[in-house]
Amino acid sequence: PMPTSDPTDERAAPDVVPDTDIARGQRIAILLATVGRTLTEHFEARLAYADLVGNVPALILCELALRGPLRPRDLMASAGVNSAAMSKQLDHLERLGLVERTFGALPDDRRATIVSLTAGGSRAAELIGEGVEDALDEIGQALDEVGRLIGD
Repeated sequence: PMPTSDPTDERAAPDVVPDTDIARGQRIAILLATVGRTLTEHFEARLAYADLVGNVPALILCELALRGPLRPRDLMASAGVNSAAMSKQLDHLERLGLVERTFGALPDDRRATIVSLTAGGSRAAELIGEGVEDALDEIGQALDEVGRLIGD
């Protein structure tokens, strides 16, 4: 049977979402997910590595490109992952030849590990940046709508 818009029918699919804070939050969630999908599509179009399109690998590469070599703990803070997850991500990026870890690189802490980009990692970070630039119109439209919803 077709959904009905009869307000007395509890099973009815509403034609219009009520204008509530919860509905606004749901709209914002959809818009932000759309931004994420847009970025993923642009990353996939540019990157040779299909498994680099996730948020954490892209974030690691961009952080290293912008800030230079970092300790894994500094990357953990910006990526919002724990030590085990960061180690797994760095293992993967290292296997792909995009980052390298140098152990004992700090004179004041010989146990410290420093993560840096390889030439391939630098190129991948550039491609990620280009993908974002390509998507700016789409991203801007979605973020403008988010701004309207939150009452900029």
